[in-house]
Amino acid sequence: MNTKEQRPKGRLKRGLMKALAIVTAPAVGVVLMAGPASAAPLCNYTADYNACITISKTSSGKYLLHLGIDMRKLSKQEAQTIINASRYVFQAELWGSDGGGVLDDFQAYMPVQTRMWAPAEGGLSAEFDSYPSASALNEDPGGGDELYAKIIFTDPRTGAKRTFKTPEFFGFF
Repeated sequence: MNTKEQRPKGRLKRGLMKALAIVTAPAVGVVLMAGPASAAPLCNYTADYNACITISKTSSGKYLLHLGIDMRKLSKQEAQTIINASRYVFQAELWGSDGGGVLDDFQAYMPVQTRMWAPAEGGLSAEFDSYPSASALNEDPGGGDELYAKIIFTDPRTGAKRTFKTPEFFGFF
């Protein structure tokens, strides 16, 4: 066998491997450089409500935990009545998901809502912000962390409570 005939095949193979490495390197770099928890909001969209969670790293090394709720089945007048009756109709709790129900771990209470408003099209909306440390978000030491929030609404007109759950957010904290 002539060695000159094998060289072009080897060169072609090496050239293809280099091209593949050049094409895939940026994608691998983006995945490796992404922070442990920097994502778009994760939301539950239903006919009755939207409940969203976002966790993103701040320049201080802490995290911004942002929750949002949109209750759809209220008129603008009902929503404004609720806002006028009490400023603190929402509470929020952070939970670690470990299989559901009694297996899940309570992590923390969230501060009262950052703001609450009645959108022009009706409904009632609120947002919550908190700045927990990575250790506060680390619900499964040594593994990935699955976090979700429960947003509890207490209707000041009736005293009735309703709980809304966000989707699970996964990250390494």
